[in-house]
Amino acid sequence: MENEELAKRRNLVKKIGRFFGWCDSKIFNIHLRLVKGLLDKETQARAQGLIDDKLHFKTIGAFITWLVVFPCHASKYSTRKFKQAIVRIAISAILAFLPMILLLAFIDQVCPSYKDSFKENLLILHVVMTAVMFFFFVKFGTVLIRIVTSLLILAILMASFAFLLSDAAPETKSVIFIAFEVVIAIFFLLWNFWPKKKTNEDS
Repeated sequence: MENEELAKRRNLVKKIGRFFGWCDSKIFNIHLRLVKGLLDKETQARAQGLIDDKLHFKTIGAFITWLVVFPCHASKYSTRKFKQAIVRIAISAILAFLPMILLLAFIDQVCPSYKDSFKENLLILHVVMTAVMFFFFVKFGTVLIRIVTSLLILAILMASFAFLLSDAAPETKSVIFIAFEVVIAIFFLLWNFWPKKKTNEDS
């Protein structure tokens, strides 16, 4: 009896692992096609002379293409390694502002006496935070894609229900939105930490 229950649990773990593995394969396939497709468009524009190395644009469309493609150079699919490093550092520096703002708010509420010291060392702290975000960006790009996907799903759900429940009371909307946030957060955590590789190898 115990062996049957254990076997059922293992099968359930494998099935859930397969589901999250399927999510990964679909999302990363979409990501690969999107990023490589955009990078190819910029390469074609350069080959046609619409964009040169000094960033002179012959058409507005060429400028828009360059602007849209620019963040894609942070991807491992970019062949311009110098630009790849610059874009990754720039994105990391921008992302570093969020934890710094949260940390400042925490210090302001819990340890207000350290607020002035925090502001005096703002540049050093930003450099440290940027380095941390850069490490996360390079080493955990998979997690970043899952975060973005989960947030996109959350945004679609909230926008859809905000439209459908336009006449509902604010309290009702708040409860539904909080429920969505909790569900998506749990989904992300399971997606990120469920032993997919192990279950896929086992199966």
